[in-house]
Amino acid sequence: MNRFFKDSQITALDLASHLNSSQLTAATYEDGPLLIVAGAGSGKTRTLVHRVAFLVDKGIPPPAILLLTFTRKTAQEMLGRATALVGKRATQVSGGTFHSLANSLLKPQAHLLGYQTGFSIMDQDDAESLIARIRSSFSEIKRHKRFPQKRALLSIISQAVNKDHPIFKVISENFIHFIEYAPLINQIAKEYHNHKIKNALMDFDDLLTGLEIILSNYEDVRQRLAARYDHILVDEYQDTNPVQARLIYLLGKDHLRVTAVGDDAQSIYAFRGASFRNIMDFPKIFPGAKILKLEENYRSQEPIVLLANHLIAQAHEKYDKTLVAVRGPGLAPMLLVVQDQTDEAGTVAAKIEEFIDQGLQLKDIAVLFRASSLSFDLEIELVRRRIPYTKYGGRKFLESAHIKDFIAFLRCAANPADSISLRRILNMVEGIGLKGAEDIVHWQAGLRERLLDLNSAPLKNKAQKNFLSLAKLMAEISQEGNELALKAQRTAEFYLPKMRDLYPDDWPDRLADLKELLRMAEKQKDLRTFLDDLTLDPPQQRHLPPQGINPGLTLSTVHSAKGLEWKIVFILSAVEGCFPPSYAARSAAEIEEERRLMYVAVTRAKDILFIMLPLGIIDRRTGTLAAPSRFLTALPPTAGAALWQNNRKLDPKELLNIGVNLGYNYKKENLSNFSTFKYRPPAQIKPSVTEATTGQRVCHPIYGVGRVIKINGPKAVIDFDLFGEKSVIMLYAKLTLV
Repeated sequence: MNRFFKDSQITALDLASHLNSSQLTAATYEDGPLLIVAGAGSGKTRTLVHRVAFLVDKGIPPPAILLLTFTRKTAQEMLGRATALVGKRATQVSGGTFHSLANSLLKPQAHLLGYQTGFSIMDQDDAESLIARIRSSFSEIKRHKRFPQKRALLSIISQAVNKDHPIFKVISENFIHFIEYAPLINQIAKEYHNHKIKNALMDFDDLLTGLEIILSNYEDVRQRLAARYDHILVDEYQDTNPVQARLIYLLGKDHLRVTAVGDDAQSIYAFRGASFRNIMDFPKIFPGAKILKLEENYRSQEPIVLLANHLIAQAHEKYDKTLVAVRGPGLAPMLLVVQDQTDEAGTVAAKIEEFIDQGLQLKDIAVLFRASSLSFDLEIELVRRRIPYTKYGGRKFLESAHIKDFIAFLRCAANPADSISLRRILNMVEGIGLKGAEDIVHWQAGLRERLLDLNSAPLKNKAQKNFLSLAKLMAEISQEGNELALKAQRTAEFYLPKMRDLYPDDWPDRLADLKELLRMAEKQKDLRTFLDDLTLDPPQQRHLPPQGINPGLTLSTVHSAKGLEWKIVFILSAVEGCFPPSYAARSAAEIEEERRLMYVAVTRAKDILFIMLPLGIIDRRTGTLAAPSRFLTALPPTAGAALWQNNRKLDPKELLNIGVNLGYNYKKENLSNFSTFKYRPPAQIKPSVTEATTGQRVCHPIYGVGRVIKINGPKAVIDFDLFGEKSVIMLYAKLTLV
């Protein structure tokens, strides 16, 4: 090996001093395709940077080294670090993203795809504008108020490309509420494709698929382009989609000097098109590939690493590896049993205040959650305690349009002089324009008696009918005697059909937010107090922090937290129905990805880890009290996590007593030993049915319960209790019998 470092800025000894033995072996491997399976916190980036430096120093022409990453910034940072090792030669390495590579290789070959004068690349806004124009050309869409808008249509088309799936499959798996429009969406996708060819346009997905078409169908071109690169290195290989994996093969199959770096245990982006199979099948795609594992964890203390090992050991398909904590012993991860999500929020906020009092900085603390809605209670609690934070991933609760809509009704009821909220409400009533809304606002003039009798408002005849239901609602929720929970429920019943019309693309996701708001309303009696607690300050506004404390508490979805680390990490709502979410139970593959998400969440913690168990909440899928996440209940006694409730350490057997106190109905034999918990699907879960008869009651994953009123071949018309009549395709609707 010494011969490779002659007259270089680094020597073999220097390289060895930078890397551990596993990293050194990976950085200097030379005998064909290589898969580096890099466990969490194992120095993956360091290893890849030193491999680039090794190849440059060995004498490989830098432009012949292709480094592929998922962001331009990552490529620049890696090459910057390599330059610090071997000098400015490393700046000539061909580093960049898949899309930048595809663009540079496609430009001279575009005529092979029918682009006679080259092509222009559309950004997101350009692509959405084109989709909108095509959408408007289909006259039949005007009859469907809930037909997807441009952004949702582009998302469907893009997922079909990235996942290599037909449009219909993408809709049935991820956009089931659009299933009745699948044929029309497919037509729009075809028209979108044809328009791009005709007008010399490409979107980001076309760059990848266009390059694959050329490399697959023009062998002479493939050989010429592939010959440019003597070595191909791919970062975060577990995040590649099928098209990207095939591109790597087409460019590297001649010389097989392909290095892929990634971690199968952190493959969590299937919703973006990433394929877990890519990293698992690498040895099949590149026969003779060497698999090297990086297992020394430099991030977390030993108990956290131990828990992570036990979590991922449950995975059905994986590369076997055992992380070893370099940092040594530390505090055991804590499973904190709390009553519900309100109790969870208070407990987490109180502990954060304790850490602040001890002198820790907020920037060293993160609260992670599976879905954005799971942090809503905590956001309100943090605002109340004036703890500054920034949230990443998902919609911000009080900034979401549908939440603003909903709260506007309650604000008017609490304060008839709130003309801003009144205008927002009036704009939701069909037939009342801007002028009509202003007329009503001026007539009402903040008087409660007029709010209670909106029937007498100055309206034109055509709007009167639509206005009656609003008048009835406002009269009901403005009465002082009614319970807050009842007011919120009546508002939800009124607003739900409007929300479906206003936000047709993603109303099922927004529905989950409304349910969270209704749950919060059940906790309080007084409307004004409820609204004050919600709107004391905008959730994303930074408050002045306590004296001497640096602001910067992080709230983040687990997806957005990947690649980051903090000294202290809280994981919210690690219970069935929340983490994993209920819908994940529809397939084994989704449950496996949820397991990897839990692994990613745990491995973000460096020193202290809290996993919250709000066991008093209701599992929406089963209608029963929540059970601990299946990923935790399968942990053996050696996993090292400690069970706590109310600042008292518990023996695992005490979960039975906790269950009794909270009103659980668990069987004693299932709770005698926490470490022996095994997830058993509830009896209520039934397999999907693809056939039904008229009159049967069925349950749909989005629309809920309804009765079959008509069968027409593969289609069924179902009258859903909350959503009215819908036409579904039995084979794909995932119906269960009630």
